[in-house]
Amino acid sequence: MSVSFSENQELVSDLVACQLVIKQILDVIDVIAPVEVRDKMSHQLKAIDFATHPAAQDPITRRAIEKAIALIDLKFNHSS
Repeated sequence: MSVSFSENQELVSDLVACQLVIKQILDVIDVIAPVEVRDKMSHQLKAIDFATHPAAQDPITRRAIEKAIALIDLKFNHSS
């Protein structure tokens, strides 16, 4: 079955796919990583300067990056 998506539908589809992947990664990290590893990963993410990263030039991508970091941090803090 071949369906053509509009540009907006394609973007929404990509964001949903990314959210699902992030959730799966978080679930795996939650099971296998000790608290110290989760804390280190959280601090490393916060240390990345996304303001100068080329991916952050697009406001939608930048918002997605910020949201992903917030979700990861929330998950790590909630699981600790």
